[in-house]
Amino acid sequence: MSTEEYLKTLAYELRHRKHGEDMVRNTLQEVSSHLAESGESGVAAFGQPREYAASFAAGTTTSGGARVGTLAGLVVIVTLAAYLVLRGTFDISFGVSGTLTYFGAVVAVTAALIVTGQLMDRRLPDLR
Repeated sequence: MSTEEYLKTLAYELRHRKHGEDMVRNTLQEVSSHLAESGESGVAAFGQPREYAASFAAGTTTSGGARVGTLAGLVVIVTLAAYLVLRGTFDISFGVSGTLTYFGAVVAVTAALIVTGQLMDRRLPDLR
């Protein structure tokens, strides 16, 4: 695992454990500095990113990626509710092709939000 991939994975794991951006940035700066000075790999120096992140007490911050994931869940709930209200209460029918298009769009938007959330949590903060 390259140093950059180690840092990205560690950033993701720290955010997953609800650490704020200041803590993530400071930890990554220290790890990056140590790896540059020692020439060691991240795994050799600190262990697997998940286990190293678990060595810190859990934080209380919700990451941007987790908020986007919550938005993805809300999109599914709201669009399903809208469909059921239109179909059940107002007896509006979209037909087979309209229904498939509607739910295809919901799946596409939800997938895009989930991927965006994952990428947001794996990004590296400015380590300067």
